[in-house]
Amino acid sequence: MSTTDHHPADSYPNAKHTPGRGQDIPIVRLGLSLSCFLAISFALCAVANVISGLESIHLLSALYPGMDWTRPGLLIAGVVWAFATGWFVALGFGALYNLFGGSRR
Repeated sequence: MSTTDHHPADSYPNAKHTPGRGQDIPIVRLGLSLSCFLAISFALCAVANVISGLESIHLLSALYPGMDWTRPGLLIAGVVWAFATGWFVALGFGALYNLFGGSRR
């Protein structure tokens, strides 16, 4: 055992994080992550519509009752809107977080 204090920040001498200060959220990574997650989730919900027994219990049926989710145009539009929604949230949340909680330089 060592008697000296070891701080985690000392392990990474090139790290730009200063203890006690926030870090900026990388908006591009956040945007891609959210967009891909939402697009994949939408696609999985649409696929669940064609599986017998699942057509009435997934989220899309609850949000859009009576919609024909087997039409390819609607599926493509849904994936595009889900991807765009991910970027909308990332740009809005990421910018606000970086403004209010990010590091001060």
